[in-house]
Amino acid sequence: MKNERGKLVLGALGLLAGLLLIGCALVLGDRLPGSIIGLMCGCGGALGGVGGTALLIPLLMRSMSPEERREAERAEYDERVVLIREKAAQSSFYWTLCLLWVPFVVALMQGSLLWMILSTGAVVLHNVFYLVNLARWDRRL
Repeated sequence: MKNERGKLVLGALGLLAGLLLIGCALVLGDRLPGSIIGLMCGCGGALGGVGGTALLIPLLMRSMSPEERREAERAEYDERVVLIREKAAQSSFYWTLCLLWVPFVVALMQGSLLWMILSTGAVVLHNVFYLVNLARWDRRL
């Protein structure tokens, strides 16, 4: 119980810090360079997302019946599910490694907006490919 409470407090602090960073970036927008504003908004969004998720998941788990909760906890560590995740991650990593790194390295070297957008799109495609592989390996195993 103490560990769960600590996770909730940490999640609330992450969400609050994320909102505070985004708020400061919006208030100080004219006085800071654009790259600093982008960094503050990016870190704030990441902190807010992780903190909000850490708060939301326990609330959703509490709304489940005890049988559903036990099934969800057991399914998280089931050997078949872990094997499916490993196979899908390996396949996704193998096929999208160059697709992820080439635009990212070019974006770092050139600083061009086009390559930054392409590298962001490559990350999205990698995640979509991972989800497709999860479904594929789920059918196979």
